[in-house]
Amino acid sequence: MKNPKLAHRLIFFNIIYGLTLVAYPYALMISLFFYGYRESGDHPLLDTIAAILMATYPMGVLFSFVCWAFYHSGKSKWATATANLFLVWLGAFLIVLLLSDSLF
Repeated sequence: MKNPKLAHRLIFFNIIYGLTLVAYPYALMISLFFYGYRESGDHPLLDTIAAILMATYPMGVLFSFVCWAFYHSGKSKWATATANLFLVWLGAFLIVLLLSDSLF
């Protein structure tokens, strides 16, 4: 290992993100049922954004595994940024969630 401390962090983040993929199908089914059950379409844009975010969740997690390519090429900052790219998705999802709660 070139940088063991960074490698351990990357392994930790990848394990956590990978474990969330186990619960993803269940969460997707629940969100689709809630999306289909909605009686009021007051904010269709937020509903659409939330549906897109739920559908693209695995892409963010799987793209975070690209961090190992940067790690092995010696670009530690890019490796860290790529491993934490999932947090951008999480932030966007939380913003949509907070906006939908405050608007309804």
